[in-house]
Amino acid sequence: MKRALVLFVTLLGLTIASPAMAKPSIAVLGLEVVEDTDIPDAKAAAYADALTDALRQRARVGSGPYSLAAGSDKSLVEMKLLSGCDNEANGCMAGIGTELTADRLVFGHVQKVGANYQISLKLINVESKTVERTTSEVSPVSESSSADITALGKKLYAKITGVSNQGTLIVKANVENGDVYLDGERKASLSGGTARLEGLAAGDYKLKVETDCYLAYEGTISVGGGKDTQQEVELEKNALAKCDGAGGGNGSGNGNGKRVISGGSSEDERPGGGSRAMFWVSTAGAVAGAATFGFARMQMNDLEPKCIPASGGAAERDVMPGSGACDDGHFYSKIAYAGGGAAIVFGAAAAYFYYKGYIASKHSERPLNARAPRRKPSNVLVAPTVTATTVGGVVHIEF
Repeated sequence: MKRALVLFVTLLGLTIASPAMAKPSIAVLGLEVVEDTDIPDAKAAAYADALTDALRQRARVGSGPYSLAAGSDKSLVEMKLLSGCDNEANGCMAGIGTELTADRLVFGHVQKVGANYQISLKLINVESKTVERTTSEVSPVSESSSADITALGKKLYAKITGVSNQGTLIVKANVENGDVYLDGERKASLSGGTARLEGLAAGDYKLKVETDCYLAYEGTISVGGGKDTQQEVELEKNALAKCDGAGGGNGSGNGNGKRVISGGSSEDERPGGGSRAMFWVSTAGAVAGAATFGFARMQMNDLEPKCIPASGGAAERDVMPGSGACDDGHFYSKIAYAGGGAAIVFGAAAAYFYYKGYIASKHSERPLNARAPRRKPSNVLVAPTVTATTVGGVVHIEF
C-alpha cells in the first residue's frame, strides 16, 4: 500500500509540473490591409499574407519564448467580425485571444504609402488585457521577394516579442589556426582551434574554414537569434601538400606555410620553358620572312615583262617610258633578299631552340628535391642585317 501511494504522488507531481514547464502560447492573426480607396490592392493583400506566414513560421521555432497557438490560422478581419468588435480596444482583442486559447495575441496592419509598405504590430497580454509591446516598420515595395519577406518576418517577430534577432556562432575545428569565412567574407581567425563570431543576424550562412596543409571545409549553418550556435568542423589533410614544420593544422605545417606540390619538376622553374618560347618566336619570324620573300617575288614576276634588261653596257629601261617598272623591280628585289635572309636566320634559330626546348630539356628534368648545380644562363641574340647591298644576319649564342 505504501509503494502504491508513493507511485501516485510521483505521477501527480509530474502532472502538476508539466504545465509549469510549458511555454506560453501566442496567436498571430492575419495582418489587415488598410486601403486608401474602395478598390482592393491585390499586391498589398498578397504581401500581407506572406508576411503573416513569415511571422507564424518564426513563432514555430522551438527556441523562441512562445509556442504557436493552435488557432493562429485566423485573420484579424475575420475575428473582429465573429467577435463583434467594432474597434481594436484592448478588452475586445483580449477576448479574441481567449477564444483562440492563447496567452499572447499579435495583430496588425499593412498600408501602402507611396513606394513603401507601412507595417504596424501590437502584442496583447490576454490575461491582463494590456498592450505589452508595439512596433512599426517601413519596407520598400520593391523588396517583396520571398527571401525579403522571410527576413522581415524574423525581424518584426523579434521586435514585437522582445527576443534578440542576433546570435553567436562558435566554430570548433581540428586545426589550431586558420581563417573563417561567412558568405565569402573573412570574419575571424581560429585561435587554439576555436573562433567566436558574435552579433550575427539570425539566418543561414555559407561557412568556409581554410588553413595551410589542409583541404578547405565548406558547409551551410543556421544561426538562431538570441542564442549560441556551435559548429564542429573537421578538415582533411591535403595529400598533395608536404608540411613538416609548425604550420596551420595541428603543428603539421612547413614552417612558412607555403604549400609544396610533389611532382617531377619544380613549380618555379620548368626546364626548357624559355627555349620553347623562343622556338615559337623564331618560327613566327621565319614564317614572316618567307611570306615577305614570296610576296616580293610575285611582284617581280609581274614587273619583269615591263622592263628591258640591260645589254652591252646600256642601262635598263622601261617598256612604257615613265612607268617606273625597272625601279619597282629593284625595290622588290631588295625586299625579296631581305625576306629570304630573315627566313634563313630565323629558321636556323628555330631549329636550335626546338632542340633546346623539346629534346634536351627532357633529359634535364630532376626530381623536386634534387638540387641542380648553379650555372650561368645561356644568352641568345638573333640580329638580321639588311642593307642596300647586303642581306644576312648574326646569331650570337653564349653558354
